[in-house]
Amino acid sequence: MSEFGWRERIKIYWRMADLGSLTRRYIVIGAFDGALTIVAIVLAALASVLLASSLIDPETIIISGLGAAVGLAISSGWGAYEAERVERRLELDELEHVMHRSMEKSLQVQAIRFATLWGGLVHAMAPLPAALIPLIPIVIFPAEFVIAAISSVVITLIFLMCLGVWMGRTAKINPLTTGLRMVLAGLITAAICAVIGAVH
Repeated sequence: MSEFGWRERIKIYWRMADLGSLTRRYIVIGAFDGALTIVAIVLAALASVLLASSLIDPETIIISGLGAAVGLAISSGWGAYEAERVERRLELDELEHVMHRSMEKSLQVQAIRFATLWGGLVHAMAPLPAALIPLIPIVIFPAEFVIAAISSVVITLIFLMCLGVWMGRTAKINPLTTGLRMVLAGLITAAICAVIGAVH
């Protein structure tokens, strides 16, 4: 591979390890987790305010949300890396068994190592921008927490709808159906968090 530049190597690894599919999968999972994790915090606080008359400090919600986003990114990335490492190792072992020889210095091994690192990186980065979406209204309207929290829920549902539509179009299935399924997940999360916030 020394005759190839780094761009050419990445293109080869991309095809060999099917990184397009892996990237799309981890983006969707990470973004979904990021958005729902933070909106769950916002919703629990909102329910606590509306149903239990609790006092909420918006700054605490923002700091908690950012902390949760960073923690989710680290855990997602690390978990994805370890999962990919194990799965790719099993894939390589099976290939070596079929070929009856070691593949340690082969192009396949280089592609597998790149795919492992890439999977961890994508899954670590994907939750971060999605996690920031529910926090935007709270940052903009800290003095109007109820309005900000409701706006947070609305824009998160819109984001989930867009994510689902993108998934549907990519998979060439009904984008409206996949979008609504993502929104349904958001609504279920909202209901659960409302109950938790009310009980608290």
